[in-house]
Amino acid sequence: MKRAQGLKCLALFLFTTIFLYGVGETYEVSWLQFHFTGRYDAVGFYFSFTSLIPILIGVLMVGIYESLLKRFI
Repeated sequence: MKRAQGLKCLALFLFTTIFLYGVGETYEVSWLQFHFTGRYDAVGFYFSFTSLIPILIGVLMVGIYESLLKRFI
């Protein structure tokens, strides 16, 4: 039973995050797009990725599901 609930939460998180990243890429919404930049030179190390907003919204959706909607479903 707990495993099924965990899988539901994981599926909700993945669906929300992938959907939002897909909307960002399709409609070129910069705050929903995923950009990964890595640079490994002899002089230094540079690493950057942007837009964690879809991941945070995915975590928020799982939290809302766990606290509010789980009682009714």
